[in-house]
Amino acid sequence: MTRRSRVVDAVVRTPSAAARVLPGPVLRLRLAALFAAQLFDYGTFTLMVERHGITAELNPIVAHGFATFGLPIIAVAKIALIALIGSIIVVLAHHESASRTTRRCATFVAMLAVVSGLLGGISNVLT
Repeated sequence: MTRRSRVVDAVVRTPSAAARVLPGPVLRLRLAALFAAQLFDYGTFTLMVERHGITAELNPIVAHGFATFGLPIIAVAKIALIALIGSIIVVLAHHESASRTTRRCATFVAMLAVVSGLLGGISNVLT
Protein backbone atom coordinates (compact mmCIF):
# COMPACT_ATOMS: atom_id res chain seq x y z
CA MET A 1 0.00 0.00 0.00
CA THR A 2 1.40 3.38 -0.98
CA ARG A 3 1.71 6.28 1.39
CA ARG A 4 -0.99 8.22 -0.45
CA SER A 5 -3.52 5.40 -0.21
CA ARG A 6 -2.81 5.03 3.53
CA VAL A 7 -3.49 8.74 4.01
CA VAL A 8 -6.68 8.57 1.95
CA ASP A 9 -7.86 5.52 3.92
CA ALA A 10 -7.13 7.30 7.19
CA VAL A 11 -9.11 10.36 6.14
CA VAL A 12 -12.03 8.30 4.83
CA ARG A 13 -12.19 6.18 7.97
CA THR A 14 -12.16 9.14 10.35
CA PRO A 15 -15.77 9.31 11.55
CA SER A 16 -15.64 12.94 12.67
CA ALA A 17 -14.44 14.20 9.28
CA ALA A 18 -16.87 12.03 7.33
CA ALA A 19 -19.80 13.04 9.52
CA ARG A 20 -19.13 16.75 9.15
CA VAL A 21 -18.50 17.07 5.43
CA LEU A 22 -21.55 17.78 3.28
CA PRO A 23 -22.25 14.94 0.82
CA GLY A 24 -21.01 15.61 -2.72
CA PRO A 25 -24.39 15.24 -4.49
CA VAL A 26 -26.00 17.80 -2.16
CA LEU A 27 -23.18 20.26 -2.73
CA ARG A 28 -23.34 19.77 -6.51
CA LEU A 29 -27.13 20.28 -6.41
CA ARG A 30 -26.71 23.56 -4.55
CA LEU A 31 -24.10 24.78 -7.03
CA ALA A 32 -26.26 23.71 -10.00
CA ALA A 33 -29.28 25.51 -8.53
CA LEU A 34 -27.18 28.64 -8.01
CA PHE A 35 -25.92 28.50 -11.59
CA ALA A 36 -29.40 27.86 -13.04
CA ALA A 37 -31.08 30.66 -11.07
CA GLN A 38 -28.41 33.21 -11.97
CA LEU A 39 -28.45 32.12 -15.61
CA PHE A 40 -32.24 32.51 -15.61
CA ASP A 41 -31.81 36.05 -14.26
CA TYR A 42 -29.20 36.88 -16.91
CA GLY A 43 -31.24 35.43 -19.76
CA THR A 44 -34.40 37.25 -18.81
CA PHE A 45 -32.38 40.45 -18.34
CA THR A 46 -31.15 40.29 -21.94
CA LEU A 47 -34.69 39.75 -23.22
CA MET A 48 -36.09 42.55 -21.06
CA VAL A 49 -33.45 45.05 -22.22
CA GLU A 50 -34.03 44.08 -25.84
CA ARG A 51 -37.79 44.61 -25.56
CA HIS A 52 -38.08 47.54 -23.14
CA GLY A 53 -34.66 49.17 -22.95
CA ILE A 54 -32.38 49.61 -19.98
CA THR A 55 -34.82 51.98 -18.28
CA ALA A 56 -36.87 48.92 -17.29
CA GLU A 57 -34.03 47.63 -15.06
CA LEU A 58 -34.80 48.25 -11.39
CA ASN A 59 -31.22 47.88 -10.12
CA PRO A 60 -29.44 51.21 -10.67
CA ILE A 61 -25.97 49.66 -10.46
CA VAL A 62 -26.77 47.17 -13.21
CA ALA A 63 -28.49 49.83 -15.30
CA HIS A 64 -25.51 52.19 -15.04
CA GLY A 65 -23.03 49.39 -15.78
CA PHE A 66 -25.01 48.34 -18.84
CA ALA A 67 -25.38 51.92 -20.07
CA THR A 68 -21.66 52.54 -19.65
CA PHE A 69 -20.05 49.25 -20.73
CA GLY A 70 -22.80 47.23 -22.40
CA LEU A 71 -23.80 43.59 -22.02
CA PRO A 72 -20.27 42.14 -21.56
CA ILE A 73 -19.87 43.81 -18.14
CA ILE A 74 -23.13 42.26 -16.99
CA ALA A 75 -21.95 38.82 -18.11
CA VAL A 76 -18.60 39.26 -16.36
CA ALA A 77 -20.31 40.45 -13.19
CA LYS A 78 -22.72 37.49 -13.26
CA ILE A 79 -19.84 35.01 -13.73
CA ALA A 80 -17.92 36.65 -10.90
CA LEU A 81 -21.00 36.49 -8.68
CA ILE A 82 -21.50 32.79 -9.40
CA ALA A 83 -17.81 32.07 -8.71
CA LEU A 84 -17.81 34.07 -5.48
CA ILE A 85 -21.04 32.68 -4.04
CA GLY A 86 -20.20 29.17 -5.22
CA SER A 87 -16.80 29.28 -3.54
CA ILE A 88 -18.36 30.57 -0.32
CA ILE A 89 -20.82 27.67 -0.36
CA VAL A 90 -18.06 25.13 -0.97
CA VAL A 91 -15.75 26.53 1.71
CA LEU A 92 -18.47 26.75 4.33
CA ALA A 93 -20.10 23.41 3.65
CA HIS A 94 -17.23 21.18 2.63
CA HIS A 95 -14.57 21.92 5.23
CA GLU A 96 -13.70 19.11 7.63
CA SER A 97 -14.03 21.28 10.72
CA ALA A 98 -17.36 22.77 9.68
CA SER A 99 -19.79 22.90 12.55
CA ARG A 100 -23.53 22.52 12.22
CA THR A 101 -23.93 26.30 12.34
CA THR A 102 -21.40 26.76 9.54
CA ARG A 103 -23.18 24.22 7.34
CA ARG A 104 -26.50 25.95 8.04
CA CYS A 105 -24.89 29.24 7.04
CA ALA A 106 -23.80 27.63 3.76
CA THR A 107 -27.37 26.45 3.22
CA PHE A 108 -28.69 29.95 3.90
CA VAL A 109 -26.19 31.53 1.48
CA ALA A 110 -27.15 29.03 -1.23
CA MET A 111 -30.86 29.56 -0.70
CA LEU A 112 -30.49 33.35 -0.68
CA ALA A 113 -28.50 33.30 -3.93
CA VAL A 114 -30.99 31.00 -5.65
CA VAL A 115 -34.02 32.96 -4.47
CA SER A 116 -32.46 36.28 -5.51
CA GLY A 117 -31.70 34.90 -8.98
CA LEU A 118 -35.23 33.60 -9.33
CA LEU A 119 -36.77 36.86 -8.11
CA GLY A 120 -34.59 38.85 -10.47
CA GLY A 121 -35.61 36.65 -13.38
CA ILE A 122 -39.28 36.77 -12.47
CA SER A 123 -39.20 40.56 -12.16
CA ASN A 124 -37.54 40.73 -15.59
CA VAL A 125 -40.27 38.55 -17.10
CA LEU A 126 -43.08 40.56 -15.50
CA THR A 127 -41.68 43.86 -16.80
